[in-house]
This record gives sequence, C-alpha cells and structure tokens, in this order.
Amino acid sequence: MTSRIYTTLENPVELRKDILNANIGIIEMMEDLEKVNELRHNKHNSFLFLKAYMKEIHSAINSLRNRFPHLEYNEEEDLKKEAEKIDVEFEGYSKDSTEFERLEKELFVLREKLKEMG
Repeated sequence: MTSRIYTTLENPVELRKDILNANIGIIEMMEDLEKVNELRHNKHNSFLFLKAYMKEIHSAINSLRNRFPHLEYNEEEDLKKEAEKIDVEFEGYSKDSTEFERLEKELFVLREKLKEMG
C-alpha cells in the first residue's frame, strides 16, 4: 500500500509558466547546439573537400612538371643568357649578331654617352 501526500502549491499557474519557460529555454539551447554541431560537420566536410582539391591540384602540377624537360641549374642560366643576347629584328625573326655588328652597337652606345656628358 502506498500513501500519497498532497500539498497545496502557491501560484500553481506561475509555477507551470516558469517550468514551461525553462523547457522552452532548454529546447532553444538544444536547437542552438544542434546548429553548432551541423556547422562543425559542414566545416569538417568543407576541409575534406578542400584537402581533396589540394591533392588534385598538387597531382596536376606534378604531372605538368614531369612533362617539361628537366634542366639542371647551369643549363637554365645559360639558356636565359642566350635568350637575352638574341636581338629581334623588325621583320620578326631573330638573328645572331656578328662581331662587326656588336662593335657597331658598342660604338653607338659610347657616342650616346659622350653626347650626354658634353
């Protein structure tokens, strides 16, 4: 046999309102927590997605590098120096300069410097 004890509550309507408001607050906090968890999940998925793209880009760059001819450092420097030496003519073709043409260019440069000085 169980005994039941009944008591009277002061302002039972106010107490119910307080309990309901507390439940509403808890439900809102749970919704906010669910949104935060969803954001974390989306963030994680976004980072995985970006990481996969980075791997793909890295792979594409490596395959592109493998398709280019491999040059040693000295060979690259020599090619750059050769490219700077080539004079492009107005007709649109490149021409190697002869010793005579190089001397004429140096003489022209020296004459221009003399004009600037005098």
